[in-house]
Amino acid sequence: MSDFNNLRGKKYWRSLNELEKSPEFSEFLHREFPQGASELTNPVTRRNFLTIMGASIALAGVAGCRKPVEKIIPYVIQPEEVVPGIALHYATTMPFGNSAYGLLVESHEGRPTKIEGNKLHPSSFGATNPFIQASILGLYDPDRSQRVLHNGAESNWDDFVTAWRTLHAGFVANRGEGLAVLCEAFSSPTLARLKAEFVKQFPQAVWVTYESVSDENIYEGIKIAAGKTLRPIYVYDKAEVIVSLDADFLFGESENVAAAKGFADGRRISSEHELMNRLYVAESVYSVTGTMADHRLRLRSSQVVPFTAALVVELQRQGLTIPISRQLGEFGRNDFDKKWLTAAASDLIAARGKSIVVAGRRQPPIVHALVFAINQALGNVNATISYGELADAEIPNRTALGDLSKKMLAGQIDTLVMIGG
Repeated sequence: MSDFNNLRGKKYWRSLNELEKSPEFSEFLHREFPQGASELTNPVTRRNFLTIMGASIALAGVAGCRKPVEKIIPYVIQPEEVVPGIALHYATTMPFGNSAYGLLVESHEGRPTKIEGNKLHPSSFGATNPFIQASILGLYDPDRSQRVLHNGAESNWDDFVTAWRTLHAGFVANRGEGLAVLCEAFSSPTLARLKAEFVKQFPQAVWVTYESVSDENIYEGIKIAAGKTLRPIYVYDKAEVIVSLDADFLFGESENVAAAKGFADGRRISSEHELMNRLYVAESVYSVTGTMADHRLRLRSSQVVPFTAALVVELQRQGLTIPISRQLGEFGRNDFDKKWLTAAASDLIAARGKSIVVAGRRQPPIVHALVFAINQALGNVNATISYGELADAEIPNRTALGDLSKKMLAGQIDTLVMIGG
């Protein structure tokens, strides 16, 4: 109790053991860690461990940022056309759906490094679009397969040839029954010839062409109106009035490179007496073409069909004869912007033979059939629009893909060959 007598001011104890100064408390006071920790035989202290780990992590980070080791080895026999550091340029053609773009590719020591349009090609005129520019990245994609794979394991081409030789003999015997080919759209004499040879050898096989984004609706709509499948070719630089129905022809539609150049040419003037083209856009999504519109009308995508019919009715009301089999009088009573419709129809009629009405690939075939009839009535065919036969081309077919899916689910397809994406 002597400690109580020597108190000077307030003093606090953490426990009664400290007040009593028991042997257990004295031992605990001199131990930083639990009992037995000081007897550990590991010589590495916490400080040393953290020092070593910090250095290891730093070195690992430096190693991960290093470039791969590539040895520069001179040619033993240098090709005559290759001079290190001097680029070579090659003219080529890039297929994209049913289109083909003429390109010039810059190459350094066998590695393509830059793509530009070919000024002499009618689909590019020396320009490109983002899809063409991005295509070169696919050559250097680290996820791109660099070897033949079989069930995820590395294989070789000889193993594939051996496996196909066995399958080929069976399909020749049954004329291709149980064999199917799923191919992307193309416009190629070589692929068209190979397909013809395939169908001739395997007449019971199934050949399906499909792409998730395509001009299938456009071709089908033109076939409804014209009786056969035709490819539309638009000459925008000759058009004084353009009406776009949910068509982003400056960016998202086929042949957008030539369309952008033609549209820009139609906006160039050399004197105060010349007029620029006028662009009407009715669309559901704000697009690149919509940003260039002189008159833009917002519509839901589901409203484009009745709006197109209402445009036909308005054109007929203003005196244009449009030969269609169905009466569209009920579409004259609508809630669309009357001023917009009237102005668009009036400008189209005033620019007969010098206008274009175009619909986007997202719209159903009926819209494209009506657009074909409008352009024909306005005298735009063979003036600002021409239609060409599809030669050596395959267009997507969603119905055929659905039939193939049903056959696969029913177990009628044994082997599926996929060509392209």
